[in-house]
Amino acid sequence: MWIIAIPIVFIVLFCIYQYVLLPKMNANHEEKLTKVSDNFAQQIAGKETETKQQFIQENEHIKPIAFQINEQKIIGIISCQEKRETKDFIRQQAVNMAGKALGKLTGVGVKEVDNTEHYFLVLTDANLHYLHYSERGECKEHLSFEKSKLNNIEVGKITSADMLKNNAFAGETERLSFESEDTLYKFFFYDKMYAHPSVRHNSLEDVAKVNYLFAKPFSDFANQHRKN
Repeated sequence: MWIIAIPIVFIVLFCIYQYVLLPKMNANHEEKLTKVSDNFAQQIAGKETETKQQFIQENEHIKPIAFQINEQKIIGIISCQEKRETKDFIRQQAVNMAGKALGKLTGVGVKEVDNTEHYFLVLTDANLHYLHYSERGECKEHLSFEKSKLNNIEVGKITSADMLKNNAFAGETERLSFESEDTLYKFFFYDKMYAHPSVRHNSLEDVAKVNYLFAKPFSDFANQHRKN
């Protein structure tokens, strides 16, 4: 009898966590982030430009990114999904959302069960960058696109084709697509910048400030190109 009961208990506990506890934890986390962000916005009102420049030069999340792209005029930064082609789909299935959600709650980055590396899109006054970092904070891939050469920029919801071809997470990300030098690119970005992997002791307050200064401007850029 216990052989049957144990799996049932595990299933019940998982359902409670997934559909009751996790949504409450997410809502509580988002509420705290919003509160800290709103307070920070009031504190730096009228001093946004100099505060942002200070973060670029000193903040542990932003400084390594600014150093990597060698640009000081950063407009926005957002976390994104790994850039994948169709051939990469089998390597990682989109069944890792629970583990990834836990990573987001702890503020340690977008973590998937079999992929614990970190990805960012960085918008500057001249370029759009894609950065891929290892867990140890080493930059493994850096793509740069000149903004003046980006054509047919479009932001939209994830389609079934995106899920099949690029393993995009519907409901978790949005699609940024554009053409550069006759090549079509698609990136799937989240609504926040999660912690840089080189940061070991980050706080919710620091993450909230970083998101106000850098993720929000990236979202504003995305809204300008959003497909109706």
